[in-house]
Amino acid sequence: RALAGHFTEARTALGDPAGRWGEADPVPHRFTPDQLTGLVEAAGVRVGAVHGVRVFADLVPGVLVDTEPGALDALLKLEAAAAEEPAFHAVATQLHVLGEKTAPAESATQEDQSLRPARTPL
Repeated sequence: RALAGHFTEARTALGDPAGRWGEADPVPHRFTPDQLTGLVEAAGVRVGAVHGVRVFADLVPGVLVDTEPGALDALLKLEAAAAEEPAFHAVATQLHVLGEKTAPAESATQEDQSLRPARTPL
């Protein structure tokens, strides 16, 4: 909101427990990285990695990417490098959480007690 000049709405979002900037905000809740991984773990999924998405892409003027030779490729490489850096997760517009759901312990057979995770797409 601040980058679009909506400073009052940006300030409201900072103080709102759900991270919303007002009634017209289309997003029902914004999560911090810790809140998000906590929800995933509470659902029985072991978090393997968290990747920030669109760390810089929304901040770079489109005209620069469109007209500067090699700029798009360089931006994509920068995004890939920043994606796994926890310091950038707070400014990413999205977070992708990668994890594995493990089989419930009570249903494990004697053979399965090596605790091999069951791969389930999220």
